[in-house]
Amino acid sequence: MPFADLYLLIEATSALGFFETLALVLITGLIGATLIRKEGHHVLLKLQRSVTGGEVSRNVLEGAIIVFCGLLLLTPGFISDLLGFLLVFRPLRERLVARAMNAVNTDVQFTVRSF
Repeated sequence: MPFADLYLLIEATSALGFFETLALVLITGLIGATLIRKEGHHVLLKLQRSVTGGEVSRNVLEGAIIVFCGLLLLTPGFISDLLGFLLVFRPLRERLVARAMNAVNTDVQFTVRSF
């Protein structure tokens, strides 16, 4: 994927120009950072509410996907940005998490202890 991203960046630079391509990469990074912050806050709230509800593992997986999306969106490239934007989209991400949880089908239990 990095080679394909690099190839597309080079092609975009030759078609659009250096500064236009740089602006496009920076704009997608800023939009991605904003979406990651919003969705990360949403998942954190869900995780805080679900500590007693038994949904911890599902929300932890969703949080891990958000972190992965952040890495993809911060990486310069159009393919990684597209994949990051798709995964940060809440309905798609929740469906992906539900499929992963059904595929694994384990009863992982987390215990929360306070000191």
